[in-house]
Amino acid sequence: DGIVETIMGYRKAKVLMVAAQLDCFTRLERPATAAQAARALRVDGRGAEILLDALVAMRLLDKAGGVYRNTALSREFLVRGRPRFMGENLRYQELIWDAWSDLEGAVRRGRPGRPLGHWLRREKGFVRDYIRGMDNIARAPARQIAGLLDLRAARSLLDVGGGPGTYARTLLRQNPRLKAAILDLPGTLRVAREFAAREPDLADRLVLRPGDYKKASFGTAAHDAVLMSHITHDEGPDVNRLLFRKAFRALRPGGTLVVHDFMVSDDRASPLFGALFSVHMLAYTARGRTYTAREYKEWLREAGFGRLVQRSVCRGAKNASEMIAAFKPE
Repeated sequence: DGIVETIMGYRKAKVLMVAAQLDCFTRLERPATAAQAARALRVDGRGAEILLDALVAMRLLDKAGGVYRNTALSREFLVRGRPRFMGENLRYQELIWDAWSDLEGAVRRGRPGRPLGHWLRREKGFVRDYIRGMDNIARAPARQIAGLLDLRAARSLLDVGGGPGTYARTLLRQNPRLKAAILDLPGTLRVAREFAAREPDLADRLVLRPGDYKKASFGTAAHDAVLMSHITHDEGPDVNRLLFRKAFRALRPGGTLVVHDFMVSDDRASPLFGALFSVHMLAYTARGRTYTAREYKEWLREAGFGRLVQRSVCRGAKNASEMIAAFKPE
């Protein structure tokens, strides 16, 4: 049964992704028959009925008397506007599906046929959905990291590759005297600006700085803290070493570099999420993978950092991550 479940797993994933792409669950906040749902979703009646019945079998919808309605689970996570909405992340997963379809080729070549840059350029709206999807999954770890970090004495934070700005904004909320700059590509910052506009009280403490983190200067002794959350898995070891050296240079004495990412055991075979995430990186990045804490610590010490403190983030979750705080000597 375990083998069969694994073989069939992609079918369930694809059904959920397509349902999210169609915004099916938001539409079904008003219960509907298959014919009514088909009209609302602008899809074929047969296609709608088959998809909806599969979602019932997956316990994401209920069906009674030919009428479909959301379950408590789908209402919490899959209805647009809900605090824990994950639909944007699912839309991103659907957009990147074709990269996974070429996994055999990526394994044979050791690199994707079409790297992330291709997907960013090919699909209209990909950047928007990609970055919004990052916000969906960043909220819980951002809150936990804000509670783990002591930034009371910090005044300046640089969020490298900060995406939607979820971590930066959460840290600003936790530390009223802190100011933050998000360094990321212009297309990404257009989405970050949308999120920032929802929290206008942070406007005078948050700066959006366009640039490629591999090329842009981080400054010299310019910041008390530098954050790198979920960017190192996109890069190879040489780029990560470069980023850590740039962060060391950018920090004032006593400053902190925070590295947050999915990590794997020293044999790279666990946890399951981390091992599979490495495959995800193989499918669409040129050099990315999931790294071990030992590797990160080695690179940080090479860059000049002294004390290193590691903490688990969202422990117990299937997509739990790790945070390493690296301190620049006084």
